[in-house]
Amino acid sequence: MDAPGRTGRYLQDVRATKTNIENAIVIAIAVAALLEIWLSEIPGSKWPLVPIPLLGTLALLARGRFPLLAPLVPFVVVAGATFFVAKELETTSVPALLLLAAAWVIGRENDRPRALVGLAVSYACVQTLAANFEDSLGVGDVIFLGMLALGPWIAGQVVRSRELQAVQLRELAKRLEQEKEQRARAAVADERLRIARELHDVVAHSISVMTIQAGAARLLLDDDPDDAEEPLRRVEETGHQTLSEMRRLLGVLQPDTGNGGLEARPSLAHLGSLLEQFRSAGLPVELDVVGEQRGLPAGVDLAAYRIVQEALTNVLKHAGPATAKVSVRYTPSAVDLEVADDGQGPVARSGGHGLVGMRERCAVYGGEFEAGSRDGGGYAVRARLPREVNGA
Repeated sequence: MDAPGRTGRYLQDVRATKTNIENAIVIAIAVAALLEIWLSEIPGSKWPLVPIPLLGTLALLARGRFPLLAPLVPFVVVAGATFFVAKELETTSVPALLLLAAAWVIGRENDRPRALVGLAVSYACVQTLAANFEDSLGVGDVIFLGMLALGPWIAGQVVRSRELQAVQLRELAKRLEQEKEQRARAAVADERLRIARELHDVVAHSISVMTIQAGAARLLLDDDPDDAEEPLRRVEETGHQTLSEMRRLLGVLQPDTGNGGLEARPSLAHLGSLLEQFRSAGLPVELDVVGEQRGLPAGVDLAAYRIVQEALTNVLKHAGPATAKVSVRYTPSAVDLEVADDGQGPVARSGGHGLVGMRERCAVYGGEFEAGSRDGGGYAVRARLPREVNGA
């Protein structure tokens, strides 16, 4: 059973227990009143007093169904009885016990407007009771009888208010827990989208390299089969590297078992081996690095590597016969990237997942991105990623 279900069942059990305890108290009041009537030396007949605790008890036991009407019955019964047996009632505690319990129920079981109506009716009944008693009742006695309605009523309202606050707090906690779960699911979805983009980068780049190498091997098979071995070997190596990278990325979805699988994260420090793959695929690439990489955040480092990788993949796929130059410039506040080529221009480069992914990687870290044709021919991708990421 889930947590909300357990909470609901627990609250039901608590409520049922409280109801049983309150019912036991009401019955105990009735039994005590009957014993008092039976054992006390009341002038006149005792039997006219017996229905008073019985009717009051039955009414209070029905408070769950009639939260306002039920607790008013004891007040009306006692006030009405004073017209007939006021002298007998005055010598017992039967009225006080019943009215205390009934006033508590009025305050406890009703909201403020209904509880005020109940208080007004009960107070009128108490004053009727006081008026029908003997003339010897003083001001203090009248105030005391008034407190039979007001005191328990106030206590019942306070308890009701506290319980309503507790219910509201439980509802708030439940909503916060639901919002937390929704945020967690959204974070998982974002992470899966990020991994999908990572996989796209890896697979798109590797398949492009493997396709070109396989094509070169096919052309060499007829004329010079021995020379076809090198492109085929490159295809094999690229395939192994792609599988390793995919395992690393998919491993993010598995329970964390340590950092060992993440330490081989692609980095700008490994640009040399990346560029070598493109050179072996037939794309001449130059690398120009200015400054030191030291202190670059891991996320920014990975994003920069992926931008260079995707940009070179686009050159390899769309630029035709071309050469490319990768420039990396480290400054105290940012790392500037430029991947420029002298190929056929922006043909077929403006759409697809590649440019979108590069632009979004920059946006994630508050960076800048632009891509377009170069003066004099060719195409260039430029990006600036800050060294310090806000909220990191």
